[in-house]
Amino acid sequence: MRRGVEIGLMVVAIAVVTFFAVARERVSQAVLPSTYSTYDSGPNGYRALYAVLSAQGVPVSRNERELGVLDPQVRTLVESSVSPELATNGRLPAAPLNDHDVAVLRRFLHGGGRLVVLDDDFGGEGDASVGLPGSHAAVHLTGATAVAGSGMLPGVAAVAGPIAALFPLAIPKATPLLAAGGATVALAYPFGKGEVIAISAPALFGNAHLATADNARFAYDLLAGRGPVAFDERPHGYAVDRSFWDALPQPARLAFWIVCAIVGLALIGANVRFAPPIPLEPPDERDSSAYVRAMASLLRRARSARAAIGAFADDAARRARRHPELSAANADRLAELARLREIVRPDDAQLIRAATLDAHLRKDLS
Repeated sequence: MRRGVEIGLMVVAIAVVTFFAVARERVSQAVLPSTYSTYDSGPNGYRALYAVLSAQGVPVSRNERELGVLDPQVRTLVESSVSPELATNGRLPAAPLNDHDVAVLRRFLHGGGRLVVLDDDFGGEGDASVGLPGSHAAVHLTGATAVAGSGMLPGVAAVAGPIAALFPLAIPKATPLLAAGGATVALAYPFGKGEVIAISAPALFGNAHLATADNARFAYDLLAGRGPVAFDERPHGYAVDRSFWDALPQPARLAFWIVCAIVGLALIGANVRFAPPIPLEPPDERDSSAYVRAMASLLRRARSARAAIGAFADDAARRARRHPELSAANADRLAELARLREIVRPDDAQLIRAATLDAHLRKDLS
């Protein structure tokens, strides 16, 4: 039964190794989703925008902490959509803004901050809480023109890129910035002492479209010249306060539980008795008899029985010379040893007899 448990553990181990090999092959061949993050170098990512702003001397940073502890020096906060992560279940866990985050954003705006929101779906409760109007989906729009008279976009004539949603054309208190298809693509909206800028085409700032038309100039006009800028990376999963377990990808967590299962099976196999115990073989403790048998076997193979009898006879003769007055029994033993010594090919019985006689003489003549 114990052997069956060991075979089962081996099968599980082979299955784990196979699983990791297949998972690694799939990961190496998978195309990771591109997200609206400044860390992303894919078509949707804002890594190029971040590099352009840095190169132009704009004090830009990434926020990876709770919004409640946002650096107070930040005057412009950029919140980008998490739609790619939610749609494709990307490599990092997406974490959309919650009610607490919306309350923090309201305080940020009341303090005079500027909030730039890039999303393709406005109209939720959080959007309404910061004064943003709802949007509706748009199709087959690949560009927008700057609205004359806004005064906020010097040098911007038109932008190019996919437009996923549109705002109504006339919104109270809102200043249109970009227009397309008879509706608004980007607008500025006052909130408290601050300002909200809503852009319904987040792809305009993406790596794939930043260099087209006046997209880069549009981004620069919105973000530069108003103090430090921060891109909020927490919604995209880049959070410094995540635990080690949260930071592990799903395959690593699964591997951890598989290892725990293997260890559990090993502990069960080592401690739970499934059959009667197998007695251990006695330890190999040799005594003088083992030496005697080994020497006897060696002498037998070497045909040294006559030499051994001669050694016994010589030993008995030396002892007899030290004791000139021998008893009749010892004299007979000595004489018998002499006769055994004369045999040309003694057998085992004669060898043992010679050893026995010498032992008696050693005992009596010691």
